[in-house]
Amino acid sequence: MDFAKNNLNIIKNMFKSGKFPGTFLFEGLPEITNIFAALLAKTAICLDLDYKKENGEACGVCEACRKAEKNIHPDIIIAEPDSDGAQSFHIDKVREILENLYLSPNESDKKVYIIKDMQNMTQQGQNALLKSLEEPPPFVLFIITAVNPDLILETVKSRAVRFKLEYEQGTENDKIYAEIIKNILGKNPDKLAVYQNMLKNLEKSGKTGIINFYYQLENAARDILMAKIFADNLSRAHFLYFDKFENAEIYARDYSVKKIFELCGKIQEFKHDLEYNANARLNLSSFFSAII
Repeated sequence: MDFAKNNLNIIKNMFKSGKFPGTFLFEGLPEITNIFAALLAKTAICLDLDYKKENGEACGVCEACRKAEKNIHPDIIIAEPDSDGAQSFHIDKVREILENLYLSPNESDKKVYIIKDMQNMTQQGQNALLKSLEEPPPFVLFIITAVNPDLILETVKSRAVRFKLEYEQGTENDKIYAEIIKNILGKNPDKLAVYQNMLKNLEKSGKTGIINFYYQLENAARDILMAKIFADNLSRAHFLYFDKFENAEIYARDYSVKKIFELCGKIQEFKHDLEYNANARLNLSSFFSAII
């Protein structure tokens, strides 16, 4: 069974039963942990309690859900490190969480704290959160994401329900996306055909799949940049998307650094919008219009 459906069903059943933990820990790459965190947070603050009890997920149409999709709901608080570096998630941000922890939610019956990339949090910060993770107020839900859970204290992990989120390798969607990415990055591609091909598979891949596509395309663009930087010694470059140096090297010949950064900027813009916007078709249509 597909990992995403499996884990989503587990979480849905928790909400249907009305029994779910105070702390979730999603382990894996940001492209999938961020999606799960956003979906879970939206479900927690959804105002249609009957729908939530029956379906185990957010209704998607109430005012709270609409605010969550736009990333403006006051009861969803996101805390994250200042950079990608280790120890960049300082205790000052943890103190901000603790100072307001016992204040009642503003609009919903739950207040959600999404703590991103906890592997970058200092041990001092993790220790400061321990008691709150163990006995949070009844209206508080913690959602933690981590790329490398080995850097999180065992005492923290033991207080959370953990989900290891990994993409299945070699899925049909991955093959489709690989061909689309090849056409996007290749020389003189028929971008209209690429756009039509992507829309044709939109219904099957869904929002999660399209965000995965954006991440794959972003990694491919990043590899092209690495191939340009390490042109004299490609063995020093760490590639995320391309299996062989030659692929990135070939594409690098047709791209300037400026062009790569422009493409990455567009990907990040539309990927972020899609994480909080349910209209995947409109998002994708606008993306292709922007890069054609």
